[in-house]
Amino acid sequence: MKKSQVITLIVLVVVLGLCVAGYFVGKQYFADKEKKEEAAKTTTVKKIDTSKVTGVAYTYNGKTYMIGKTGDVWTNVDDPKMKLKQTDVGTMIASLKDIKADTIIKNPKDIAQYGFTKIKSGVKPETQEIFVNLGNKEEDIFVGASNPYNQSAYYVMFKGDNNVYLVDGGVCSEFHKTLNELEQESTTAAAQQ
Repeated sequence: MKKSQVITLIVLVVVLGLCVAGYFVGKQYFADKEKKEEAAKTTTVKKIDTSKVTGVAYTYNGKTYMIGKTGDVWTNVDDPKMKLKQTDVGTMIASLKDIKADTIIKNPKDIAQYGFTKIKSGVKPETQEIFVNLGNKEEDIFVGASNPYNQSAYYVMFKGDNNVYLVDGGVCSEFHKTLNELEQESTTAAAQQ
């Protein structure tokens, strides 16, 4: 091989290496940019100090469930002897800490299209109500319809706020459980299985 061919081959290998490196750097740059843009689209619309939550009442499939805190233990308010899975209840409560919205509909005239009905005492939601007791105050969360374009997102309103928020369904899905589903299996029943 001639000296000029060797130099050309080395130059081609270097150029190819630079192209491959440029591809990966560019790919990472655009992935980071996309993540930043997605994060910028969401806005925190409600922060709840979950360390102060003393109880939660919520509706699911037309029935109301109430969970209270006795000391550090979450209990079924209607049946305090029922032992609840503390981790699962803790996850439910934690989902309320930082509620983010992808879209904010400011003071809409027609809230029915989002799954809400105006009633004398405020708002009646289509899907679910979540009442969070913080000892000296209560946060009321109303879950309307799911988004027709993204079934895992729901329209949400808060008591005293006329805006409608499109939030990720994580908050809502955490409260799609009966207390029987949250009941801790007894050690004797688990041992028999």
